[in-house]
Amino acid sequence: MTDRRGRIAASLDSVHEAVRMARRELSGGDEDTARWRWVSVVLVIALQGALVAALSGYETAADADVVDPSNTERYAPVTLLLRRARSTDYLNTPERVEMTGSTLNQIERLIAYRNAVVHGLGAGDAEGVAKGCRKLLGVVRHLVLLHPAFDASPHHLVCTLISDEVSGIERLLADRC
Repeated sequence: MTDRRGRIAASLDSVHEAVRMARRELSGGDEDTARWRWVSVVLVIALQGALVAALSGYETAADADVVDPSNTERYAPVTLLLRRARSTDYLNTPERVEMTGSTLNQIERLIAYRNAVVHGLGAGDAEGVAKGCRKLLGVVRHLVLLHPAFDASPHHLVCTLISDEVSGIERLLADRC
């Protein structure tokens, strides 16, 4: 793992690249269902990056806060990072992610859809993907733009770019759900 500040910078770059690609894919229109597969893949990458940045934000943050317990060379699965970001053991208010069970369910359905795409299990049921995307973007917005647990001042430019892309994606999704 890299140092905490380097991990935050790399994670924010990952978020930016992922939301840029998601916006590009969504701009292509609804006629190509393969685009939704890519959108699900890259938005889950964006969520993971936002979670890693947030969980690395405090001065007291450790590598163990973001690594996979079974393989310390990798980041933890998104579902584990999301659970940590919702826990008082890792983040304080207002940085901590608070959400309803319905929101969590929609995000988990999007993650399951993404996992099916990535692992070649077929895309499965795409119903609710757009809603899951909107909910996921709300978490990214919360972690990176509204209540970052990290000092955002050195990352002003990338956070502004992320904000622009997230707003653009939200506009594109507004007609779809």
